[in-house]
Amino acid sequence: MTDIQLFLAHADDHRPILDEGLPLVATLDAPAQGAPPEALHRLANVHAPPDALPEQRWALVAPKGPAGDRLLSLLEPLRKKREEEQGEDALVYRVDPGMDPVAVAAWIQKEYRDAVGRREAARPRYLLLLGGPELISWDFQQMLGGEVFVGRLAFRDDRGYEAYVDKAVRWADATEAPRARTLYHAVLDGTRAMVEGDRHLVRPSLEMARQGQAAGTFGAEEIVEVPTDPAGTALDLSSAAGVLLREAARTRAGVLFTMSHGAGIPRAGWRSREEQHAHQGAMVLGRKGDLLTANDISRGPFLPGGVWFMFACYGAGTPSRSAYLPWLSRLHELGVIGNAADGVLAALPQRGDPPFIAALPQAALANPEGPLGVVGHVDLAWTWSFLDYDLESGGLVPKSRAERFQGILQAFVHGHRFGVAHHEIARFFRSVSTELTISYEERAHRASLSSDFVEEQASRVRRANLWMQRQDLAAYVLLGDPAARLPIARCPAGIRHAAPAGAASRGTEESVRREDAVLAVLRGTATAATVASRFGVSREEVERWVGIFVDAGRAALGRMT
Repeated sequence: MTDIQLFLAHADDHRPILDEGLPLVATLDAPAQGAPPEALHRLANVHAPPDALPEQRWALVAPKGPAGDRLLSLLEPLRKKREEEQGEDALVYRVDPGMDPVAVAAWIQKEYRDAVGRREAARPRYLLLLGGPELISWDFQQMLGGEVFVGRLAFRDDRGYEAYVDKAVRWADATEAPRARTLYHAVLDGTRAMVEGDRHLVRPSLEMARQGQAAGTFGAEEIVEVPTDPAGTALDLSSAAGVLLREAARTRAGVLFTMSHGAGIPRAGWRSREEQHAHQGAMVLGRKGDLLTANDISRGPFLPGGVWFMFACYGAGTPSRSAYLPWLSRLHELGVIGNAADGVLAALPQRGDPPFIAALPQAALANPEGPLGVVGHVDLAWTWSFLDYDLESGGLVPKSRAERFQGILQAFVHGHRFGVAHHEIARFFRSVSTELTISYEERAHRASLSSDFVEEQASRVRRANLWMQRQDLAAYVLLGDPAARLPIARCPAGIRHAAPAGAASRGTEESVRREDAVLAVLRGTATAATVASRFGVSREEVERWVGIFVDAGRAALGRMT
């Protein structure tokens, strides 16, 4: 197939809004804009270990005014916890609501960069935004995501914030399991988008995970593929989704990857804005299935202490204006997408519509027995994010780029903080942006020279390809605290040794806890003061443990021949 597919279905009959996809030639009408904005560089201490809060720092970003004051008061317990972990007070930034890209760029320069001058290490790299996109814009989060580890908390009432804060503090010092369990769930409903997604993303990701597990490079305890009906029938909450919910309920401190259509506008339209906010972006469970909505996961165990990557249109939320509106409007004018044009354009945010967080991840994060983080999309999700196309003699050939998503899953599994893991997508975004910038510069250079028509057309196709990839990758955001991580043991495989014969069980467990603590200090993911507080000993005692561990390791190396 050489069509691009969209992961969006009508919320009522669950039929894809763009059933046949779009021909690749349609991308040639993507906006011909100038070179993309320069990626943000050196915003913080990029030389220190990324997971080390004492060096990287954690800060809060709240809207100005009474709403921001209230949010800061609700976050106080989590703020104190992060201050304990980093060994100093957390900065608080206050921002204006609804900042557009120009305003965000100015804020970054004045309030973030210039405020600390040349003291790069003083800039916090972990930023937790408080409030929905109507208070702190999606542009703010996405533009900071190039180098900063940024996440967002946004709930509809105080109880959501209180539940998440309590959960995050509770899991911060826990070690629930030695290694993470990973779940993969694709809704195989027979639509072309899901066929492409399964073939080029889910299958390759599972293969890489299993190969990595065997080689010791993907540290999952167990890799589980949640079954669905390949025929696309009987996919309701009592079958495939029921299996998903049961597996998620018994997966503590695990990783869940789901791929589905996101729920979009019903054929008759949304009856109210409240209905849209409750259902848009929900998981469509098949043509004859149901929706997985906020009500299904708002209470009871659902991936406790874990993290969820949700691949679907509007899975994380909806912007006030889609990045694809100019392009799709142009295709509509040209008649490229035929009768599907009205449905696709109707599924986009309309003029005056406010941006919002999707209810499904919001409910998961507000659930006391739910995950600590969710990664999802805030616009139309296409096959571009995991497919690339090479122009070969036989035409355009699709190439899987599943590694873009496997990287973030691997980072989760290995216990990295969620902001660090999410940064894997930002890394590929920067790579695509760099290639796109070079292509625009090359086009400008060729404008003054005579160039080969075929070569120029190939470059045009490539630029359009890169533009679409860039827009798609930029829309993946993290909901939850970027400093959160899976509550698993973070001791590298192969370091622990068997306890001496006859050692008491309690002594062994205590030794393991101390070893984990020492390794955390050595890796920079915890301070001696934090460990001392956790164990109820002095900082000097923890430093003594570290010294003993290091001396013993050196002695062992010295005995090697």
